[in-house]
Amino acid sequence: MTLLGILALLIGNALAGSAAATAEPPLTRPLSAPYAQWDVSVAPFQGNARTLEVDFNSPLMHRRVTNLVYLPDSYAPDGVPSPVLYYLHGTVLQELDNPVLDPVTKQESLLYMVSAGGGYRQTQLMGFQSQLSRARFVVVAPDANPAASWCHNCGWIDGRSHLLPNLPPVTGEQVPGDTFLHQELYPLIEHLFNVRTDRAGRGVSGFSMGGYAAMIQGMKHPDDYAFVGSVSGVYEILTEPRLRAIWEALGYLRDQGYGTGLTEEVWWRNYDPSQLATNLAGTGTKFLLSYGDACLSRAAVGNAAYPPLRNPAAASIEFVLNANNSLGVRDLAAKGIPVQVVTLPGVHGANDHRVYSDYLVAAANDTFTHSVPDPATFSYRTVNPTFSVWGYDVSVHRSADEFLSLDNARRDGTSFTVTGTGQAEGDTPATFAPGSTHQVVLTAGDGSTVTRAVTADGSGRLPVSVDLGPSNLLPQQTLTDALALSSARTVTVRID
Repeated sequence: MTLLGILALLIGNALAGSAAATAEPPLTRPLSAPYAQWDVSVAPFQGNARTLEVDFNSPLMHRRVTNLVYLPDSYAPDGVPSPVLYYLHGTVLQELDNPVLDPVTKQESLLYMVSAGGGYRQTQLMGFQSQLSRARFVVVAPDANPAASWCHNCGWIDGRSHLLPNLPPVTGEQVPGDTFLHQELYPLIEHLFNVRTDRAGRGVSGFSMGGYAAMIQGMKHPDDYAFVGSVSGVYEILTEPRLRAIWEALGYLRDQGYGTGLTEEVWWRNYDPSQLATNLAGTGTKFLLSYGDACLSRAAVGNAAYPPLRNPAAASIEFVLNANNSLGVRDLAAKGIPVQVVTLPGVHGANDHRVYSDYLVAAANDTFTHSVPDPATFSYRTVNPTFSVWGYDVSVHRSADEFLSLDNARRDGTSFTVTGTGQAEGDTPATFAPGSTHQVVLTAGDGSTVTRAVTADGSGRLPVSVDLGPSNLLPQQTLTDALALSSARTVTVRID
């Protein structure tokens, strides 16, 4: 029997409530490349036939990884594919990621959720299993091993080499978090399960650091997600002193190779949701932002699942996040980006299950049902020297790190505006006839124009090169922003 046939049988038994499904041993199956070398196994998790454990040897992570897949009642192994929502867990303190410490960490809710197998513990806080009859989408939770986690403070971004040493467990382990999601986990899930592969059928959510990561995912990959949900995440990491102190102390960006906010501010801005939020403008992405309030009334304190006085760390962090997300709500409104805001009384993690059951399920169901259309035009900014978005592949050559912006870019590739420095090169979306020749008109800010004849390649893409002038000598930091902006050049490209 083929892989998909075996998997369909397993899922079919699960959906029928078969006792055989709960007794099914872990399955290791032959797969086509590249999955054949990953030793993929799929099995019911802890005897629950509706929750599957998907394990595989990750080439990127150099370890075996555990992921959980929650199948809703509406899921069928054949026929109409189900939407899929990815859930990213929050911080796990590497020095506490040891079950021997459970008797101590379980005395305080925040310590317990960031200790041994914290990725799994935080996944359980959401109550995904309790909503399988209502959720009309599959939920996938990476790094959900109950024994230990590998994404400790990774932020689900890609780490890079840096002068500062990376010395686990003194520092968090540097991992390719973003690439793992997009090049390993997502393709494997789409190969194993009958889920949608289009943007309109995919969402990302997360809690705490994972809520921050969900926002970063949505803003850096707006063409990959129709829904973004952040539960007690972080919206702004630079200007609010308390949050910045936490970010520096726990090394979220430092341990991934991006230094400190003082030494690498431009890269911190590149991973700051408040700096990237405009990437969502006009995309139709559904954005849900939830955070708690640890300042409970006397009555609420008595009924709280996690009383603030007994959970001071959880209360303190949610107090800081309340202020941070309140700032975010105002910032999003000023930028004209729609957002659904959910605030509930409680400490960090106390309301995850309620946010999911009462708000997130309905919002995601509605988003996936109505199939958010792709925008005709978009704007996008990033510090990354190479990126792909909405069919454009772009690289920029410059001597210093700074933002490059694409504005009013048409998805058919016929016009866009580039702002930055250095030499920007790239390919348009594949919307032109292969072998056809077109006039590319580049108009600078002073009105001068340059016209070139360019021929589309075999896939219908046009190569375009834009000279944005000399690069800045120093990285784009707050103190040099005026200089950086004065040297940035804007060029509008029109293709006839």
